[in-house]
Amino acid sequence: MIEASGRVWTMLRPPSFASNFLWYRALIRAGEPIPNMAGDSRQAVVDPRDVAAVAVAAMTSDAHDGQRYDLTGPELLTFADQAAILEGVLERPVRITDTDALGPLPNGVVTGLRWARSGGAAYVTDRVPVVLGLPAGTFEQWARDHREAFAAMP
Repeated sequence: MIEASGRVWTMLRPPSFASNFLWYRALIRAGEPIPNMAGDSRQAVVDPRDVAAVAVAAMTSDAHDGQRYDLTGPELLTFADQAAILEGVLERPVRITDTDALGPLPNGVVTGLRWARSGGAAYVTDRVPVVLGLPAGTFEQWARDHREAFAAMP
């Protein structure tokens, strides 16, 4: 519908955000295990700041009109990989517990998790560096920049 509307459009399609780990900050702060609902699926999580920068580029230049950009980070990571990276950044344990329970989550989240588990998100694109002229941010850099969000409560 968007493409057929006759209006100018640019579509940004990030598969998974690094900032999704913020959902678990209370558990991480408390030293509790966080639920791994993604299983062993691999995803190239994207830094939301990269998505925002591509959006700004798309809104400020007609060079992006009619383009569909799949926006990813530079590396495929499992949930366990992300937890291990965050553990290194925080210099304390970040434990995970595997779970198949997907409810009571919103339908869109469940659909996304099933898609990721089936391998749908296991790809890396070059759209962020091509559009921005800079490398896509890594999960580790995002975690370092947001370290305080996961700091233990005093």
